[in-house]
Amino acid sequence: MRLSRHPWRALWLMSGVLVLAGCGSSDNDGGGAGSGNGTVTAQWAGFCTATFTENTPIVDPFGEAMFTAHAGDEFLLSDFSDTFGGRAELLYLTNSGPDSFEVKPSAEGSWPFTSNCTIGQGVPHYAVFKSVSVFAEKELKTKICDLSEGAVLPSGATGGGYSFAGSLGESALYQVILGPFGEQCQGMTEGYISVPQTQSFGSTTWLVPIVSIIGPE
Repeated sequence: MRLSRHPWRALWLMSGVLVLAGCGSSDNDGGGAGSGNGTVTAQWAGFCTATFTENTPIVDPFGEAMFTAHAGDEFLLSDFSDTFGGRAELLYLTNSGPDSFEVKPSAEGSWPFTSNCTIGQGVPHYAVFKSVSVFAEKELKTKICDLSEGAVLPSGATGGGYSFAGSLGESALYQVILGPFGEQCQGMTEGYISVPQTQSFGSTTWLVPIVSIIGPE
């Protein structure tokens, strides 16, 4: 059994700074937790997406196969940048939350997908993909707000992100930057959430339901 990519992952997105570390995935031809093929649903179709123009094997940072994105598959974009040779982070939507994967351009600079957004021009947003309660401390004693599935706000200068904060049985605890949701969470800038264990791409993992996405410029 391979380790999850996510409970040890830190993703802090503040003022454009991104730190990402992780480990292992497993071979699979697609398959998050009960989510079909992970593609964009009508709820998120108005944001930046990538529609694949050719069958594309998706691999993790260690070069191991995750799944195959087929021609015509459309995925939500979390990042689409032309810095450092180009980078696209896409979201595989599951019933437990979004799983992410990265696609890079070819040596000639072409992408295996088309997009409704211009590279480097998307507007950052912060989105909730599964309803979750947010607490003031990792002991989860003081609830400061409930964030509803489908909630989305422009990030502005607040940024967003999360880091692993511990475990609670089979669940994982994460500290999350609340960003634009802070106003409805008693003015707090950070909070703690509990994330249930799930399976994605053949690995046991924990999917944080609050992530950054981009919208059309």
